[in-house]
Amino acid sequence: MLQTLRPPIYLPRANTDPVSSPHAALAVFCLAIRRPLCEEMLVLMHDNQLRGVGLMSFDAVASFSSNINHAIGLCSSVLDATSFSICTVEPLLQSRATDTTNWQNAKRLCQSAGLTLNYWLVVTRGSVINVREHN
Repeated sequence: MLQTLRPPIYLPRANTDPVSSPHAALAVFCLAIRRPLCEEMLVLMHDNQLRGVGLMSFDAVASFSSNINHAIGLCSSVLDATSFSICTVEPLLQSRATDTTNWQNAKRLCQSAGLTLNYWLVVTRGSVINVREHN
């Protein structure tokens, strides 16, 4: 199913339209998700008006906290970035038991760096999970 996932008709324009919902963030992430699905993390950086100012992808082979630190480092290198959203791609759905702890730790790490974590979406075969909604 997700191998044919296409962005919806509405796609926020970079540096112009705010990415103000998980649906809008998913539309942007759909442009960059590799097919076939593989373990990766995508980072969508936002300015203070939630407009997209950068989109990066990297292999998510490290622990979640290491990946969040990597994302914070990426955002710190972009002048206008004040917040970001992440999308982790898991070809095989993994246990969601640690999501609450990971979400809280990621929010704390971002706040320490002067950034805000807006959304965390998990894309897997057959589903998209908005981790924030489950907390």
